Amino acid sequence: MPSNKFLDIAKDVTQKNPQLFETLMDFEKTKEIRTKTRLNFTIDKNIASRFKKFCREKSYNMSSKIEQAMKDMMGDK
Repeated sequence: MPSNKFLDIAKDVTQKNPQLFETLMDFEKTKEIRTKTRLNFTIDKNIASRFKKFCREKSYNMSSKIEQAMKDMMGDK
């Protein structure tokens, strides 16, 4: 039966790639596909404070600046 094959494929996808399934569920709810991920890491408190102030004063988005710095370090355009 074709619907059983679909269910088998869906189960396989959710097991092999749960993030894909979560993205599809988010899309179903919001009608948007998120391509960003949240990271959690520790940095020096003083540097974090200075960077936050710097970005606020320049009206920069902190995440965008960190993402650009990461791309620059990896040689991405």
